[in-house]
Parts: sequence; C-alpha cells; structure tokens
Amino acid sequence: MPLDPTLRYSGAVNISSFHTHTRLCRHASGDPVDSVRVAAAEGCTGLGISDHCPYPGGLWAGSRMAPEWLDEYLVMVDAARDIAPFPFYWGFECEWHPDSDAWYREYLRGELGAEYLVYGAHWVRTSNGFEYIPEAGDPGNLAPYVDLTVKGLASGLFDLFAHPDIFLAGFPRWDAETRAASRDIVDAAVAMGIPLEVNGLGLTKPKVLGDAGWRAPYPVREFLEFAADSGAVLTCNSDAHRPQDTLALARNAKAQAEAWGIPTVDAMDALAFTKRGAAV
Repeated sequence: MPLDPTLRYSGAVNISSFHTHTRLCRHASGDPVDSVRVAAAEGCTGLGISDHCPYPGGLWAGSRMAPEWLDEYLVMVDAARDIAPFPFYWGFECEWHPDSDAWYREYLRGELGAEYLVYGAHWVRTSNGFEYIPEAGDPGNLAPYVDLTVKGLASGLFDLFAHPDIFLAGFPRWDAETRAASRDIVDAAVAMGIPLEVNGLGLTKPKVLGDAGWRAPYPVREFLEFAADSGAVLTCNSDAHRPQDTLALARNAKAQAEAWGIPTVDAMDALAFTKRGAAV
C-alpha cells in the first residue's frame, strides 16, 4: 500500500539512519515497511535496513535470524523499497570471524546481493565460548577483542562500524589500556575509510560508572573525541529495534554529539556505497 502523500514531517532537520532491525532477529519488533512509514512521517533522507545476519550452524541462534528465514527477509525489504519515498538500502549487521569470511563475501554480498554490511563487534572468544563484550570485562579479554575487531575492519567487507565504543561498557575506565585499544580500533577504521557510528540506542541503556561519574555504556565521549581528532568520519544511527525508534534515536545521537562538540556527517553522505550506484 503506497504511503499517504499528504504525510509530511514538521519537526527538526531531516536525517538518515542505516542501522535498523526487524522482528526476524528475535529481539526486535516490526517489519521494514513499518520502519519506512515512521521514517517518512519524520523527515527521512535515506534509510537502511540492516538486521542481524544468520549464521550457518546456528551460531547465536537465540538472537539472530535463522538461515531459512532469509527468503522472508528479502521479501520484506523488497516490500519496503516499493513504498519508500526516499533512498532505501538493505543489508545485514554482522559479527566477524575468519571462519565466516566466505559466508559474508560470497553468499550475503555475492549471491544474495546485500547492498551493505554493518560491522557489529559484540563478542569476544574466551575459554567459556563467545561472551558479550560489555559483560566480559576481565582485563585478559581486551586484547583478543581488539585483535579480532581490527582484523574485521581490515577484511574489506564492511561499510559501517556500529557502536565502535561498545567495549567501553565492559571496560568503563578511560585508562592507558582502553586508550590503546581505542587507538588500534580507530586507526584500523580510518585506514579502511570506514565511518564510525554514534549509536542512539546506547543512550537508552542503563548507565555505567566511568571516571567522571555515571554515563551511557556507549556512545562514550572520550572515544568519540579521540576518533574525531584522529580523522575518523562519525555518523549517527538509531540502532532501532522498534519501528518508532527508526529515526528518533539517530536524532538523539546527533544531539548528544553536538552537545559534546563532536562533528558528525549524515549517514547518506558518509557511506561510500551510496555513491557507488546501489539501487534505490
């Protein structure tokens, strides 16, 4: 069903967001058409749907779509593109591990034709298996997390690095170790020309105790200031897990970055794939 042509946004400046989830990931709600309708009503300049990709073998099965749901996902994004009155793209948010390289490169990008991939480095491999980095704050976990993250950035697979400071939720002090980790991550992203995300969803999460008091687990001011000073491109996205958050959380992220005096670039301008002729 086409959008109502009389529906117009009457609020602040328009914005895009390229970090959007759907009900298929099992921890979000709504379909892409729901996100398009909200975005159209709220002044969208461009939207990307990037649900968590499935993994062969059922890895992280409780919080990712199943491989057999991919056909449904493609139908959903096609339906959303049909009604989007703005540039529309689709892809996936992915973890990275060398064992999955062919899955991303040959299948998701090659066979399925994903228009972009978002890198979300949520996990670190420990003796207990994969652990969520905000909850895996043992000092011994930082180096392997950074090593894998840097290798993922260097893989050449990704167009955007989501919540690049998420590890600072589990390592809340801005000390020599976290500064060094941040430098390695930022340098790798800058070298590959990958924009870093200011994540709106993180601003809604329970606060953690940092050096200067309670703060959001991410985005983290010190990290973003360092990234900006290092020449990184920073862009604001919602990380929406509900249709009503499709643009709202990106606007919150932009407002927070502005309050910190950190420059950002709209995702439509920051993401190189939108300049390479992807279908809209």
